[in-house]
Amino acid sequence: MNAPNQQKQVDIEMIMNASAYFVAKHYGLSMGQVWAMDAKEFQESFAFASAAERIKAEEMEKMKKESKGKMRVAGTDAAQPMPFSE
Repeated sequence: MNAPNQQKQVDIEMIMNASAYFVAKHYGLSMGQVWAMDAKEFQESFAFASAAERIKAEEMEKMKKESKGKMRVAGTDAAQPMPFSE
């Protein structure tokens, strides 16, 4: 069992590594390039990447909702003949 201070240190390290990986993946950078950023540059990169991912997710959800009502499986519309039924 870890002492409380050790657990907090591990959690902070994990959060920083995950944040650095997120920025690296979003911008196509290496982890070394991310770790070489100064604090302000990293904070801005993380904020912009987070905002971009959120907007992308919202747009995908919007498109999903819009297309849900339009999608039909061929042959399930009673007003239309079954495909290849001729």
